[in-house]
Amino acid sequence: MGTHVNVYTRKYSTLYMAPFMMYHHTQSFAGPVLLVGLWAIQLLIAFLLYRDAKEQKMLAPVWTILAILPFFGYLTDLLYLILREIRAPRAAVNPPASL
Repeated sequence: MGTHVNVYTRKYSTLYMAPFMMYHHTQSFAGPVLLVGLWAIQLLIAFLLYRDAKEQKMLAPVWTILAILPFFGYLTDLLYLILREIRAPRAAVNPPASL
């Protein structure tokens, strides 16, 4: 643990460290893993958004670039879903022969 000198009383005291604080090196592992995980999810969503925007005859590259941007990507995904639902549906180029 260690000792500590109180600057006001000039007395030595033993530092107490809680058991959960002794393993601080494992806590630094969660941040990068979470960051990479969220980024992978964002890339997957951007890929799916690209395919759907291309199918809907929207500007697929622009929507994909906006979807990849950090933080704004998730807001772009929501905006895309809203705009996709409110705009008029496009006629299919090759409609199915039978429904």
